[in-house]
Amino acid sequence: MKIILLDSISGLGKKSQIIDVKPGYARNFLIPKNKGIIATKNNINFLKKKLLEKKSKLLDILNKAKLKLKKFNRIEKIIIEAKAGKNGKLFGSISKNDILNKLKEIGFEILKKEIKLPKGGLKKIGEYNIIFQFHEKIFVEKIISIINSE
Repeated sequence: MKIILLDSISGLGKKSQIIDVKPGYARNFLIPKNKGIIATKNNINFLKKKLLEKKSKLLDILNKAKLKLKKFNRIEKIIIEAKAGKNGKLFGSISKNDILNKLKEIGFEILKKEIKLPKGGLKKIGEYNIIFQFHEKIFVEKIISIINSE
């Protein structure tokens, strides 16, 4: 009996895969537990439509990330002013929010989760290489300069 899997099942197959199983296994386990549906023409066509929609959505997200990267590459350097002591240590630290606010001042919108800071944050005056990740495949490294505001 041909079944379309609704969930990935180890030993059987991955989600959306059409597999051949014994009728009893399909009737007594897969279908009642919503792990599979019978592979009729309508269900197969519905599955193909869903896969095409998902593929186009993922492609759209990737294209938006590429466009964002293109705009972001126009920014040369990001300079953030902060109060610091004599030895260069900041009073507090520079967080993702500070970087977001500076980018908004420049005129660039970005999500907080797209900024990858080193562990512990930025706590001293100087230049830091920060990774901005707009998509799992698209990321760029920018220099952020922290200067004393006095």
